[in-house]
Amino acid sequence: MPKTKFFPQFKARLPDLTDKVFVITGTTSGTGFVAARTVAELGGEAVLLNRPSKRVDAMLGSLKDAVPDGNFVTIECDLQNFASVRSAAEEIKNRYDAIYCLANNAGIMATPDEATVDGYDTQMQTNHLSHFLLTAELLPLLETHADRVCGLRGFRRLFIAIEDYARAFRLILASQLRR
Repeated sequence: MPKTKFFPQFKARLPDLTDKVFVITGTTSGTGFVAARTVAELGGEAVLLNRPSKRVDAMLGSLKDAVPDGNFVTIECDLQNFASVRSAAEEIKNRYDAIYCLANNAGIMATPDEATVDGYDTQMQTNHLSHFLLTAELLPLLETHADRVCGLRGFRRLFIAIEDYARAFRLILASQLRR
């Protein structure tokens, strides 16, 4: 992997992440992959949420090669299906008492104009609606100890307070996405 100019200095300033749980969507490549690798290198547990694909096996092998002692957990989560998102959230809630960080990283672009099984545009549901749903479902675990929900989309990197995210969720999507 090519070296970046600023990442080594950034990584050197990160704290020890021992006993910290990071839930990250879209880890098969790019920012999500680097985030998962970095969390493991710093002692944290990386919970990897991806839709089923051959890329997941390859990614997990690459991560284990890069960080042999890394703590990686894979959970199937297809952001184009709200039932899959809810199932992944339920599995996380059954496994963990708290999450340190939720990184809503996965995204797609330039896709055909098609609807998901839930009736929404594939790009809108994958990039936004399912991340709101996942955050809402995991909010009790985040409020316990965590300090952030992180939304990553291409060139935009946004860190927001949990209270603001929860407020936005309730105002925008509560009636449509909640059970």
